[in-house]
Amino acid sequence: MGDGEARGRATALRVENLAYRYGRTEVFAGASFALRAGEVAFLTGPNGAGKSTLLRCLAGWDAPSEGRVELCCERFDGSNRSQRSRVAFVPDVPSFYDDLTAGEHLRFVRQANRLGAADDPSELLMERFGLGGQRDLLPSSYSRGMRQKLALVLAFARLPRLMLLDEPYGPLDPGASGVLSELVEEARADGVAVLASCHHDVPNLAPDLLLHLEGGRLDVRGGGDGGVDA
Repeated sequence: MGDGEARGRATALRVENLAYRYGRTEVFAGASFALRAGEVAFLTGPNGAGKSTLLRCLAGWDAPSEGRVELCCERFDGSNRSQRSRVAFVPDVPSFYDDLTAGEHLRFVRQANRLGAADDPSELLMERFGLGGQRDLLPSSYSRGMRQKLALVLAFARLPRLMLLDEPYGPLDPGASGVLSELVEEARADGVAVLASCHHDVPNLAPDLLLHLEGGRLDVRGGGDGGVDA
């Protein structure tokens, strides 16, 4: 994306001086960055640096100790239902309802987000991830990689404005990793902002922004050719 095009896009996510503490232990502080519609950012850092905690704060799952999060130019803390519908968050260990099949999860998400059957891409997404014949099974019977695929299907099917993905490539096989990169590129073209934490090289996907969290501080720099050093 060129600089001129990026400047013309609305800001999807703005983070200002965000901090998080467990008691007296500071996880991170002074985290600030902005992500425009149609931009992709990678979040890297060593294990235990606080990447998952930062993503949970951005998703409104955890409350930061200090700072401000804005979603589409409005303050966001996860309490407003209409705002939450604009965000899709896939945590590092997705969870599902014990008594619902994969297909029932798809219908539940469709109804909760008031999507008509004609507007719901979940069945096509299931096929792209190779889960088309597994929709009548409980997610508890899925492998870890299959559960990750289902979580990604549910996230992309919601048609959000912001996607937060915590280590989404980790459990995926190479074929599914390629599908995920294709979906992120398609979302980017549709004006969705995507922030993904990652430890390894991401196939066929170059970020607009690189964020590195280490030692409680977030370093922000422009994207490159897609290489990731964790």
